[in-house]
Amino acid sequence: PYQRQYSHVYSYRLSALKDKCWNQLKKLPNNIEGNGKVTDMNTTSSKNVDRILELQENRLSNVVGTLIVERLNSNSDDNYYQDGAAGEDRQLHPESICRSGDQLFLEDESGRVAIRFHSSPSYVYQYCTGTVVGVRGLVDEKGMMHVQYIVNPALVAPPAVCCENGNDNKNALSGSEPSNLAPHLLLVSSLLCGDPDVSSLPREMLVSYLQGHFDPDSAARVARIVVAGSGPGAVEPTMGLRELDLWGLQVTRTASIPLDILPSATDPTSRNWPQRPFHSSLLPHTLRDTTGSAASMAHMTPNPYEAMHGNQLVLGTDGLNVRDLQKHILKPQALPSDDDNDGQKKEDDEDDNNNSTSSSPQLLTELEALEQTLRWSHICPTGPSSSSLGMVPSGDPMVLNRATPNIYFCGNCEEGFATKLLTYDDDDADTTGSDGDDASEIEKPKTRLVCIPKFSETGEAVLVNLQTLDVEVLRFKTNE
Repeated sequence: PYQRQYSHVYSYRLSALKDKCWNQLKKLPNNIEGNGKVTDMNTTSSKNVDRILELQENRLSNVVGTLIVERLNSNSDDNYYQDGAAGEDRQLHPESICRSGDQLFLEDESGRVAIRFHSSPSYVYQYCTGTVVGVRGLVDEKGMMHVQYIVNPALVAPPAVCCENGNDNKNALSGSEPSNLAPHLLLVSSLLCGDPDVSSLPREMLVSYLQGHFDPDSAARVARIVVAGSGPGAVEPTMGLRELDLWGLQVTRTASIPLDILPSATDPTSRNWPQRPFHSSLLPHTLRDTTGSAASMAHMTPNPYEAMHGNQLVLGTDGLNVRDLQKHILKPQALPSDDDNDGQKKEDDEDDNNNSTSSSPQLLTELEALEQTLRWSHICPTGPSSSSLGMVPSGDPMVLNRATPNIYFCGNCEEGFATKLLTYDDDDADTTGSDGDDASEIEKPKTRLVCIPKFSETGEAVLVNLQTLDVEVLRFKTNE
């Protein structure tokens, strides 16, 4: 078990994101706010520390490192930092691995230090092993660092693309229609071709739509199709590949639309991330070029997926990174107000289970987890500790150390379709959530987050306007 070591992956990740964290730490105020045990410090400015080993007691310090989550049931002596480490240790959510006794450590190549959040202890459950952050705090006599601020790596805003329709940027979900000349990217996942429990009729309806049989003007906007994982069904792999090959042939030949196909965990390719593309022998008819052109209409792509379409950087996965991250972090616990408590005293006996559920930590939604990977500048922060990452000699290929994507998607979303538009301010480290309705923000750099629903269950595909980043949902349902 010790033949495979991933220390170089974490070392590369830290070195790639370290400067971005320092840029964020430099923007923090230098004043100290009283915070429990650290109020007796008389210093008024923070000191930048290059290595964790150089941290000094009772000195406000800035340091960058990788977060490590230790659990009481693990074989570690670091439980020394826990007050009553042998006390209660329970699972906080049935679908999460977070436990009440979890402890956070900040680590670099020189060593590690235990950290504690006095403002809200639940912050421990909002981070996973492998996250690179910047921290400001003070170390007490026991070696515990009491955190005042914690920052994520600074985001590099994508290049702004000017829109021709600068006077209207309404979200297409509300019924407005963008320019008919704007190219669109169609995102679909979980076709599950060949699965005996999945009807082929919605897929046939999708092909008919792309061929222009339903709405020729709408179909003409589709410039490219991306299948975000789970194209063939896993129940009968041979039949699944055969039907996916036939479906891809119809899309590329009869509809003449370029097609990109990503693999997923259940597809016949490598299991470790980044996953290799489908072998060309698996989809021979889809990849066969009969036009004599230099470029094929279909492309087998790796997972994660990255490409430039219409001057927009598109990045996405099959959704495995999002689902794994949901198991490792929780939303902060919602505390009810006094008025709510008074109004519910008489109903405590009846609704005790409901109240305890609503106030307990909850899992992130798929959209929230997708956004969190972007803010941490890493596609799969839980790897290689949880998600399987391949041995890449160059370091960590999942680090977002270049420009932030304009379109960032994940496939196979069990919670259905969800989207969010992040608009970047002049400061490239700040983003704010937006629904895209403010015309004054049209020319600012933006990132569209998209959770692609399972087509096999919902019959839904997502259209993204490559000019305005507006989104539209296409539904292909039968009367069954």
